[in-house]
Amino acid sequence: MVQETPALRDYAHRMWMRHEAALARAITEAVGAPEDDIGCTALARFALEARGLILRHAEPNRAADEAFALLEHGWAASRPGS
Repeated sequence: MVQETPALRDYAHRMWMRHEAALARAITEAVGAPEDDIGCTALARFALEARGLILRHAEPNRAADEAFALLEHGWAASRPGS
């Protein structure tokens, strides 16, 4: 029902994304980066937004593996022939 109702879907997305700052903080602490490190914030945003892509994909397990491989290895490492 939530995914089929635009208002509920948007609300659920906002509630999920409210964790971005806390996740970014945890990442900065884990890697010893400065508090305002944009890379850690971007990483947190990507990780949280990836959930929606993964859930909508026909093969969610494969989608999760591919999305999070980008986080671990970067774009170039995730492309065939790289």
